[in-house]
Amino acid sequence: MKIDSMVFVRLRDDVIKQYTLENDNGMSLSFLTFGARVSRMRLPNQAGDNPNLTLGYITFQDYINEPGLFGATVGPVFGEQGNLPANSGRTGWQNWNWQAETRQDEAHVQIRLTLALGDGMDGQPGSRRIEVLHTLDNDNHWTIDWHVETDTAIPCRPLINLPLVLTGDPAQTVMTQKLFLDGERVALPADRPLISDATTARLIGKHWAATLSTDALGLTITTFPEVGPTNCFNGILGQPHVAVGIRPTNGNFMMTPDRPFDRQTVLTLHALH
Repeated sequence: MKIDSMVFVRLRDDVIKQYTLENDNGMSLSFLTFGARVSRMRLPNQAGDNPNLTLGYITFQDYINEPGLFGATVGPVFGEQGNLPANSGRTGWQNWNWQAETRQDEAHVQIRLTLALGDGMDGQPGSRRIEVLHTLDNDNHWTIDWHVETDTAIPCRPLINLPLVLTGDPAQTVMTQKLFLDGERVALPADRPLISDATTARLIGKHWAATLSTDALGLTITTFPEVGPTNCFNGILGQPHVAVGIRPTNGNFMMTPDRPFDRQTVLTLHALH
């Protein structure tokens, strides 16, 4: 197991870094400190293919100019809620450079991404401390542990916007993949997201599969119908239905000083052929 780090881009007043966790099976996860983004997810299959299994970009300019917030840690609120700006607007957590701390032992590699924001800095009253711990083990389990504290009551519905590209190719459709929620086969949604009270999911492609479990209220499934030619992934123009999002449903959670936001999700990757 190993952890690598590198400078992703130097800005006038800051440095954005990229960290990569890798286990002994070759499964790797790469994170950018900008927006605590997941930029790469890889697991070599039996043929030796090792593509990126999520949607990511090459340059910092792509991340700030391309629509989609792919891989980003979005908060305090993902999506729409009341009069709040969509995805918490320009001051949302996805637009800050987070602090990173790594740890490695015989069984795990970890990165702890933290963000401390003063009064009103994320567009909501009060201050916040956000912590997301990512842990990878040799069973290809990727555990995501959230802990968010506030000194003022605010709505909190954060999300890591993770698109699963189990085709290994952002030019291929995912609509032929098989989805199971709590063990029951369901059709992938083509347009509107599918909201379920299931807390486990399994997605099976031709060469890779993923399983997910969460302690959230349920799961929301999307096939990213909004992706289009305005997105460009390493020279490949975007199109709808090239990825699947399996998102924990956090509901309308009101976070208070006595009631922090805590969430755990475990995603496991499998190489099939």
